[in-house]
Amino acid sequence: MMLLPIYSLLLLLALPVKAITDEINSDNFIPLTREFIDLLRNESAYNRYATPTQYLGHATNVSMSMYIEGISSFSAQTMDYHLDMYFQQEWADPRLRHNGTGPVLVRDKKVFEMMWHPDVYFANARHASFQDITDDNFLVWVYPDGKIWYDCRISLIVICMMDLWKYPLDSQVCEMRILSYAYPESQLHLRWSERIQPPIDRNMDIRMPDMRLIDIRTGTCNGTYSTGIWSCMTAVFLVEREMMHHVMQTYFPTALIVVISWFNFWLDIDSAPARVSLSITTLLTISTQANAVKMALPEVSYMKAIDVWMGMCMAFVFGVMIEFTFCHFAKNQEMHRNDAAPNLIVDTTLTTLFGGEANMEELSRDIERQRLPIHHSNSIESKLRIPPELNDDVPSYFIGADRLNQRRTKKQSVSKLRDQLLQVTRRAMSWRRFLRNLRGRAVANKIDEKSRIVFPATFILFNCAYWSFYLAFS
Repeated sequence: MMLLPIYSLLLLLALPVKAITDEINSDNFIPLTREFIDLLRNESAYNRYATPTQYLGHATNVSMSMYIEGISSFSAQTMDYHLDMYFQQEWADPRLRHNGTGPVLVRDKKVFEMMWHPDVYFANARHASFQDITDDNFLVWVYPDGKIWYDCRISLIVICMMDLWKYPLDSQVCEMRILSYAYPESQLHLRWSERIQPPIDRNMDIRMPDMRLIDIRTGTCNGTYSTGIWSCMTAVFLVEREMMHHVMQTYFPTALIVVISWFNFWLDIDSAPARVSLSITTLLTISTQANAVKMALPEVSYMKAIDVWMGMCMAFVFGVMIEFTFCHFAKNQEMHRNDAAPNLIVDTTLTTLFGGEANMEELSRDIERQRLPIHHSNSIESKLRIPPELNDDVPSYFIGADRLNQRRTKKQSVSKLRDQLLQVTRRAMSWRRFLRNLRGRAVANKIDEKSRIVFPATFILFNCAYWSFYLAFS
């Protein structure tokens, strides 16, 4: 009898069971009979707690296969993924041989519980459940030669310990372990099906928003425990994270923010509010992006690829602020130098011209006294205050008045010269400050011009190193 394809089984049984056997056509399955149930209830003929080959002295071989209907939700935060699959097991139980023309179909869970069946479990499953909508999704076929085919649909949440040092440019290897709970390897031997190839098949229409399923591999994980040696099988899922999603959501926006921060280099050095506000805005935006990425990931003790990217982007934006600080300092350092007071410069010059500090101080006092108001009085009292000898000696009086006029003229000349020197000195110092300002602005503009080349070039070099390093370890 020929093998029935999977689509025929779907029409007959509404379950995606693949190639049941090469000898028996499932079209000829027979309903559950009273004789079969009586056999299960006969404890002297059938012990459901003993393995089928226990009385033969060797382990019972159980072949397994899977059909992955759906896989999704690879979560880096919870370190797990969701799996929906059809799980098939096949073993031989000579005690259940019968004379039927086809396999006996068992759809009653109570009858199935009366039969011995492997007690396999998924060791690293966080949660597992049988599908029961609209009815229990399982079937058992018992062939006349005692071969048993068991198929059920299971939903799992499986733990996957991810290594996130390359996140989000990473690929993960997630392993699912299948073991017997009660029977050691000497009584129950698990293996992947050799008749059904590949033993793990999948729905080719599986699509995930953030991951891509690369391959599914089978393996063994037999190990020695304190209770003995246990048979263990593994299903390994190789998945790769979809890079384009993170490029559009994380890498491109943050790189654009870094480029926007470079607009500072084209703003005038005197536009301090605009340059500072632009730098702070871009820095805060980068920080917000970094916090959003951090919230979606678990706290780990190592640096991830996304941490390196965010840290360097923040460093570039912060470097723009440091660059403006240097420009502002270079512009103002000349203007902040301490210039000598104009009065001190003029007084020093006049002291040199008029011979000594003492004479200069006397001239200064005379000049200051000259600026005081002079009061004239023709009253009799003022005339009486003139010494008699001065009134009698008229020539002496005129001689003293002439000297006083000469001295007053000299004082007026020195005062006028001092005012002129002060005016010239102030103008000279104003030009000096102006030239210093020009030199400071020239230095600041030079720094800006260099930064327009250095910052983009450094960022491009960082990108080349970053992508080469992380993509090379794919």
